[in-house]
Amino acid sequence: MKKILYLCLFLVIAGNAFSQEKNAVGNVGPVKFSGLMFGDLFYNADAIDSTQRDVNGFNFRRIYFTADYTISDQFSARFRLESSIANGSNISVFVKDAYLQWANIFSGSNLVVGVSPTPAFDVSESVWGYRSLEKTIMDYYGIVSSRDMGIDLKGKIDDKGILRYWVKIGDNSGNKPETDKYKRYYGSLQITPSSNFLVTLYGDYNTLAPKKDLNNSATVFAGFVNYNAGKIFSIGVEGFLKSQQNNYTAPGGTSPESQSGYGISIWAKSMLTNYLGIVARYDIYDPNTNSAANNDKQNLIIAAVDLKAASNISIMPGIEVRTLEGKDHNDIVPRITFSWNY
Repeated sequence: MKKILYLCLFLVIAGNAFSQEKNAVGNVGPVKFSGLMFGDLFYNADAIDSTQRDVNGFNFRRIYFTADYTISDQFSARFRLESSIANGSNISVFVKDAYLQWANIFSGSNLVVGVSPTPAFDVSESVWGYRSLEKTIMDYYGIVSSRDMGIDLKGKIDDKGILRYWVKIGDNSGNKPETDKYKRYYGSLQITPSSNFLVTLYGDYNTLAPKKDLNNSATVFAGFVNYNAGKIFSIGVEGFLKSQQNNYTAPGGTSPESQSGYGISIWAKSMLTNYLGIVARYDIYDPNTNSAANNDKQNLIIAAVDLKAASNISIMPGIEVRTLEGKDHNDIVPRITFSWNY
């Protein structure tokens, strides 16, 4: 933990020094530092894994430290560290974002190079707005990584920005170094016909290494629809289909066949006052629709009250329930989630 604190202190001091130097010659503005922290006071009232029943305590799930810097009118950069706890392990720190953006490389389009978000659910996660409660469905089930090392081109198709596109070629290695020759090709289209209606269409092709000399590549298609009336009410529906070639051999079978899965997420939220909001969500996920694949369907239920201590501080009493087909127990976690940004 001391190493983390020393690194953050170094970044702050170095960033301030660098920004002062740039201001002195009048080129650009200072480095902008920001952060996000969220976690829970939780109690595992029940659990699919019997060893996790009655476990309780305080837990930080995510800590972000971000530095944004405008190099010139056309160039900007972001560096973000993430600290997280995975599977009960110690707190780890890794590079979440590290990219350079070239704005208006041609009219209305930006080029991004480095470790950056993927087009899969960047929009839906932003509209969902409760990453502190849970990831969006494709992120939660690991269908597509939230980050990838690669090159992106994104921007407006029309002058008003009603149609927006985003294409990316990535290593498909997330935040890790590349170890093979296979790549992932992403594409999305965002349609905003009005201020309170939004649609995204997404697809990717993942050229994975063969299994036993058979093609194991995968495709994902997804869509997201949102209707919002400002803070008064917002509802979103997100769904995806995933197909992977030669990835499943049925019990008693002799040769692999394509594996198909799907997921659907429905959520709604409302700010009843400036200091009180409510949010609820229901997910369905089936990783393999083959009738021979049993005991793999899952459901996720989330419900919470959002108490705003300030505009950027939330305290959210709620509950998360996960069911797994064929199990006698469910993951039932009452919790108080805390989240703040700066």
